[in-house]
Amino acid sequence: MIANAITFTPDWTTPPGRTISRIMRKRGLSNDELAMEIDVSESTIEGLLAGDVRIDYQLADKLSEILGSSSQFWLNREHQFREDLRRLNPNEVIGCELNADWVRQFPIKDMIKNGWLPADTTVKNALDRLLSFFNIQNSYEWSDRYHSQGTIAAFRRSPTFEANPNAVVAWLRWAELQANKQQCDKWNREELISNIPEMRKLTRQKQPDIFLPRLKQLCAEAGVAVVIAPAPTGCTASGATCFLTSEKALIVLSLRYKTDDHFWFTFFHEIGHLVLHSEKTLFLEDNSDVNAQEEIEANNFSQSILISPEEVDQLYSVRHRTNDIMRLSVRLGISSGIIVGQMQHKGILGRNQMNHLKRKYEWSSFK
Repeated sequence: MIANAITFTPDWTTPPGRTISRIMRKRGLSNDELAMEIDVSESTIEGLLAGDVRIDYQLADKLSEILGSSSQFWLNREHQFREDLRRLNPNEVIGCELNADWVRQFPIKDMIKNGWLPADTTVKNALDRLLSFFNIQNSYEWSDRYHSQGTIAAFRRSPTFEANPNAVVAWLRWAELQANKQQCDKWNREELISNIPEMRKLTRQKQPDIFLPRLKQLCAEAGVAVVIAPAPTGCTASGATCFLTSEKALIVLSLRYKTDDHFWFTFFHEIGHLVLHSEKTLFLEDNSDVNAQEEIEANNFSQSILISPEEVDQLYSVRHRTNDIMRLSVRLGISSGIIVGQMQHKGILGRNQMNHLKRKYEWSSFK
């Protein structure tokens, strides 16, 4: 006898708050005690238990820390609840409210100003424009895509990361769209390493419109697309590295500080990730005190490319005069601004000394 397979689809759903409430009872936690533990208001806890407050990434992390289970568990619980609501109440206003809440989490004004969204984007059509920008059908698909790819997890690499994940993802998405337009050879780690000396020589070039095309070409020969994109409000990243496919990598830089020392250090930091680390990981530089071993290694890699260990002593012996530092930069084959930046980083110079030797960049030079 062959049994017919029956798919059970319940006509009911329960909010994550039901699970939270059950754990609270077991642990003897009151609403106000949980509110204090996860640093939210008591009314937020009441809304969470009722299903009116949505569990986002930060809240999922806090629930995981205080109540147990993983952050992914709480995000999945939230996602399933919202999917059930959409299935059971397809015409109810809650769907509109959730979409509006999702849209509000993006820096729409900056996205319009930067040309990522059409100039005629309005409150009424912003949802459709965002769905088109990300090439998705709904906000749930967005959540599934960027959490499953590990993008959101990368934002948590630093305990002090305080940026808006949606703004960062928008920045990365724009970079991805631009990278897709760039023709690159297949990813080749050895080719990338062999091109580094010529990349380093480009630090001597003053004008971005001169060095950037060649820099992109050298990276493209190794299967790496380079994109310069302004960081919108809520995105504190100075750079990021990831693999778009197994054959194509992306380096995106935000030009956060607009000086040559920061630009080149961040660029070679990202190169370091590609040379040293996993092809499946997104590395996001959020300018906070990141202690992850990979970040330390990428920092050391960048420093060693710009100024080799054998040359470091010259930073300590050079006189703190403009002409002497400029002569040293010629001998080492890098810009004076990089010399100054490294001397400041090592405490040889104060942060306010010799900054006139750093080249200042304008966005117009990178377009």
